[in-house]
Amino acid sequence: MPRVEAAWSALQRQYGGQISDAEIDYFFACFVFGLTTPAYTNQDPSLHFDVCRALVLIKLPPDRADHALYSVPAPTQAGVESARKQIESKGVKMGHALQDERYD
Repeated sequence: MPRVEAAWSALQRQYGGQISDAEIDYFFACFVFGLTTPAYTNQDPSLHFDVCRALVLIKLPPDRADHALYSVPAPTQAGVESARKQIESKGVKMGHALQDERYD
């Protein structure tokens, strides 16, 4: 999925070396969750989670993917939670745009 690949690259460029790898992985998982939320809003939550895991596994090995999906890393600096919210929100917006394209 090109958007997942692009999101990973953007997170690496913007945050690489500034926050921990675990935080970048978590941001990536949050973006994927946001991206897929519009399509899975009325679906079984476990199906949505399985889709998120499959997409996160595109860029992360299983141990890192599971850590990113199941835990919240301690923030290494101020503003990490705010950035996480913005990243997930961008994912939701992109997910809605994809839904709109699909139905046009």
